[in-house]
Amino acid sequence: MTISLTVFVILFFFIILGVPVAMCIGIAGIAGIYIFNINMSFSTIASKFFSGVNSYTLLAIPFFIFAGEVMNKAGITKKVLDLADAFVGSLKGGLTYVSVVAAMFMATISGSGSACAAALGTSLIPEMEERGYSREYAVALTTCANVVGPIIPPSSVFILYAFYTGESVIRLFIGGVLPGVCIGIALIAVGRIICKVKGYHDVPEKFSWKKVGKALSRGWVALFVPAFLFISIVAGWCTATEAGALVCIMALIVGVGYGNIRSFRELMDIAISSAKSTCIIYALLAFSGIFSTILVRAHFTELISALITSVATTQAGVLLIIIAFMFFLGMFVDVTPMVTMFAVAFSTVAISVGVDSLHFGVLFVVIVMVGALTPPVGSILFVATTIGKTSMVKVIPILIPLLMTVVAVTILLIFIPELCTFLPNLLLG
Repeated sequence: MTISLTVFVILFFFIILGVPVAMCIGIAGIAGIYIFNINMSFSTIASKFFSGVNSYTLLAIPFFIFAGEVMNKAGITKKVLDLADAFVGSLKGGLTYVSVVAAMFMATISGSGSACAAALGTSLIPEMEERGYSREYAVALTTCANVVGPIIPPSSVFILYAFYTGESVIRLFIGGVLPGVCIGIALIAVGRIICKVKGYHDVPEKFSWKKVGKALSRGWVALFVPAFLFISIVAGWCTATEAGALVCIMALIVGVGYGNIRSFRELMDIAISSAKSTCIIYALLAFSGIFSTILVRAHFTELISALITSVATTQAGVLLIIIAFMFFLGMFVDVTPMVTMFAVAFSTVAISVGVDSLHFGVLFVVIVMVGALTPPVGSILFVATTIGKTSMVKVIPILIPLLMTVVAVTILLIFIPELCTFLPNLLLG
């Protein structure tokens, strides 16, 4: 208990000081070794760093990051918005529908909530404000809608979870589809209520099949790549890592042939940006290798299990405690560190009380993403408020009902596990 508490105190102390999270994890792990005289040589420490990233599964992360960067740079975002507008823009309060549906479309391309918020928010937030919506509502809706980025596949968060827990990446990918759709539907419903209360009434165009056809003729590439990814994985043609490599090739073809990428320099900029994002994640994973070793030596999983099961004995009770803890922690810790530090411990506890491993994996990622919406650290909220040129303080009053909607769907997943397991069991057996 003492070792676990000490390393976490050191970790959060340096996080509060503003030190990069990867360095914080490394400092806490190494400090734990020397404070408690744990017998570990420098060569062993180095090997633990290497083991943190030495995985075939993790190769999928840079592939999907690069593919998402290419698709965004290629101008696919505009095509996605046109598609969403063609299908749902004619409904009353149309931009609420467009914002959520476009976020779900973008999730299948990017897989990053922050990237999706940046890509869509740049166009949608000014457009919503121009049509009579408040800037704060536009920012809050953009924030919550893009939580589905890492829930609907592809998703680097699911890949990380699979790496640490041994769960199937493919089953996690498919398992995230229905929860992502449920979050989208719930946000549309609550968003429409907010629009009615606030008096936001834009005047949409009438639905037109001609408009749909025109949007599809221009934006079919925005659907083709994610459709190929999903079909290839479900059909068993390739692993998630192999699919990531193929999607990179297809994204390049689409970006150069049908998008706005016209020079080698642009491709190099995309590659550099992708490499930076990958290095940040891999650095954190490398440092997490030693941190995880310390937690194993300290029997952290057993301690967490004993603590939670002493309070609750039912599956629902255990899951509610885990969600409450992670919701609180997500206010201060970003998505990737949450997975690296707590995925193994909490999945072990959940499985020990009979929770399906796939069910918990999807649930875990959903609640981790809720942390990306909550101040003061919420990464998606930060991106959206920056683009919307407003403050978190102004956005929070409108954000709260939308955030609670996402939390309500998360709690629903506890009691209806089939929302997470039905599609994987149906498609993969």
